[in-house]
Amino acid sequence: MTEPITALNPSSIRRFIFTLITGYLAIFGVQKLPYEFENQWLVLIPVLIVVYIITVWMDGLFFKDVAVDATAEPGAKKVKKQAANKGFGR
Repeated sequence: MTEPITALNPSSIRRFIFTLITGYLAIFGVQKLPYEFENQWLVLIPVLIVVYIITVWMDGLFFKDVAVDATAEPGAKKVKKQAANKGFGR
């Protein structure tokens, strides 16, 4: 079966709102261009993909929080895994 939908954490909501606002501004900007496009979606889809990438990057710059691991228990400590130094060819 599928996993249940967990509650959205504040960073997900913030990123959604930030993407929504910047996406709206991008669509508004494309529509204000002085060109007539046969198919406006051929312009909007790449613009919205770039807007999403830039939005996620800017969110990481401004809000340097770590994404919440939904599978971890609330009080569990995180353990760093150390890579075994086996060298080349072993």
